[in-house]
Amino acid sequence: MALVRVKPEEAELRFGIRKGTDEVEPAPLFPGQDRVERAFSLALETEREGYNVYVSGPESVGRTTFTLRKLREKAREKPPPEDVCYYHDFHQPMRPRFLLLPPGTGRALSRDVDELLEKLKQSSHRIFESKEFEEEREKRVRDIEAKKEELLRQLTESARRKGLGVIMTPAGFRLLPLVRGQPVPEAELLSNPVLRESYQRSLREFEGEFRDYLRALRDLDHRLADQLRDLRERTARYLVEGLLYKLEEKYRDERVREFLKRLSENLVANIQFFVEWKFVEDNLPLRRFVENNINLFRLKVVVDNWGRDSAPVVHEEMPTFRSLFGYVSHRAEMGILYADFSGIEAGSLHRARGGYLVLRASDVLRNPFLWTALKRVLLHKKIYVSGYPFEEAFPLYVGINPEPVPYRGKIFLIGDPLTFHLLSLFDPEFTRLFKVKAEFASVVKLSDELVEKFPSVLKEIVSSEGLRDLTPDGVEEVLRYASSLAGDRKRISVVFGYITDVLREADALSEGKITGKDIRRAVKEKVYRSNLIEERIREMIAEGKIIIETQGKRCGQVNGLSVLDLGDLSFGKPTRITATAYPGEKGIVNVEREVELSGPIHSKGVMILTGYIGMKYGRRVPLALSCNLTFEQSYDEVEGDSASVAELVAVLSAICGVPLRQDVAVTGSLDQRGNLQPVGGVREKIEGFWRVCREKGLTGTQGVVLPSRNRDNLILDPELVEDLRAGRFHLYLADTVDDVLELLTGISAAEFHRRVRRELMRFARIATPKRR
Repeated sequence: MALVRVKPEEAELRFGIRKGTDEVEPAPLFPGQDRVERAFSLALETEREGYNVYVSGPESVGRTTFTLRKLREKAREKPPPEDVCYYHDFHQPMRPRFLLLPPGTGRALSRDVDELLEKLKQSSHRIFESKEFEEEREKRVRDIEAKKEELLRQLTESARRKGLGVIMTPAGFRLLPLVRGQPVPEAELLSNPVLRESYQRSLREFEGEFRDYLRALRDLDHRLADQLRDLRERTARYLVEGLLYKLEEKYRDERVREFLKRLSENLVANIQFFVEWKFVEDNLPLRRFVENNINLFRLKVVVDNWGRDSAPVVHEEMPTFRSLFGYVSHRAEMGILYADFSGIEAGSLHRARGGYLVLRASDVLRNPFLWTALKRVLLHKKIYVSGYPFEEAFPLYVGINPEPVPYRGKIFLIGDPLTFHLLSLFDPEFTRLFKVKAEFASVVKLSDELVEKFPSVLKEIVSSEGLRDLTPDGVEEVLRYASSLAGDRKRISVVFGYITDVLREADALSEGKITGKDIRRAVKEKVYRSNLIEERIREMIAEGKIIIETQGKRCGQVNGLSVLDLGDLSFGKPTRITATAYPGEKGIVNVEREVELSGPIHSKGVMILTGYIGMKYGRRVPLALSCNLTFEQSYDEVEGDSASVAELVAVLSAICGVPLRQDVAVTGSLDQRGNLQPVGGVREKIEGFWRVCREKGLTGTQGVVLPSRNRDNLILDPELVEDLRAGRFHLYLADTVDDVLELLTGISAAEFHRRVRRELMRFARIATPKRR
């Protein structure tokens, strides 16, 4: 294929849009994302372990919107999860236990338990102060006292037969000798040795029997205590079971019944707090103490699914330890912090049980402890509520340790491709836990179906943003803008964040419906806000401070094209590439490389053109060439191989002395066979040189030559298209370096190569004596 001049219609886009957004219904569309659709289908249809999803793609491509929409659709097919509750464990006070209940049951049961406790507070003291309770208590006390009196009588009689008397003292029973039926005072006993000896003998004889009597008395005391405790327990059980009867009839769920059984046992064992309530109402410190103990019987609902008819979808926008895993709040009393089960608060993981949790990878990974804790949940299927997020780093942590809640659900992690690759390489657990990757394409093929549905896509944006409707030419201009973002006539960018920004700005500029003119103006305004550096560079070129020639011919000099990326704006900048050649042994010296301003890809391009020269001219005659190649007035790193064709042309021109046109800029990558390979940034490069030429004055001969394989990348400024149509500017497509040489030199490629060979032979003759 020979050199081809680009026709104006090949550089503009027309889609034939006939409908504006006011004529269509909004239709969410994520075109060309079949890979993502399949990934979601797999993840949502399997409940196997590890099938969590990493949603990959660039910002503003719609990752979060698509994810939430898909998950909400799927969540409607799944039942709501259980309510999550916590209650106090009286056997392990520092470890509250969880209770999973049918959806909505937690709220009702918690309310019923509260009502039960209020009834106990009001009725407990009455039943324990009732006439029946007191009579039963007195009866049991009298029975035991009667038996104790009988034992004391028997003890007294037995002791008297041994000449001893039983005396009751504050320290208990004491035996003293009897003389004439009366106890002998202790002073007399100490002063009478005979009496003391007789007393000691009697004690020894009576000691065993005395201990038996004392043991029997103690047994009666214990029996009384047991009977009173049994009475109190039976009374409390009668009271509690009478109140719990209705709850047991109301709730048939086995888990609720088990909880009510445990609650009944704890209420019976601790009924004293309810009995004392009436007597401490006016004593604030005691009232608070009793109330805190009564609150231990309540049920804390941390996740309430009352009224929910489907599985939850939770999008946690600010993931932290507290927001993800929940936390334990404390209350201060008299300068001391207390924590119990009532201070447990749920996190997103609790609320997403049985459903889906959506997180941004960057937010989670900012805290490595958070990422580790999240992986533990997925590995062990348990949600640990911690009062302090760094308990491993600070082991001297004291507080309640709630029983972990079983976790079931899926996590969708939204991030970029680089983060996915880094996690896959450096975190061995990542691929085990996130087996599914759903990767969004930022650029998709442009089809007739997509063109037809594009107004509906924009209608979705217009409706959600509250913007004015677009006319048909406005829709077409937006589609053209999307194609220019993709840099390909056959594709469009589906990073709808950029498109939405343009629509917002066009809406602010328009006075009625948004037209194509409004879209073009919004795009120009967007560029104008960011192109200060580009304008300064063009001004310096126009003033001659940066030397760029757009007319005439020069030996060993050609206009190359580069792209500067400022983050929010990329633009093309012409660069003067020069070469000098002379006999020698240095070969082609890449000046940028010598001063460490050449990137690896640029250095590779220079080595490739060296290979081309060796292949083309060095087969018969040894090359004796020294050549310096540089980018003039370039002080930053040069990277990329898109200037390798221009560099080769400059080197060959410097060798043979044939001048090159300065009104035609060159871009293209070179292979060792002399073929042109496609390059990136074609639109920016072409428009960059065109603007410089327009600034210095269009002559009608200026243009750009580029690889023919970049034909589909020609999406140009409408003003540039008009200059092409009027013949004021030209674009050329080339397949080989020979096509470029003929355009820039005006002579045939064969003649040009003959001159280069002749000059290289002369270089060899000059350099030969030096070898000897």
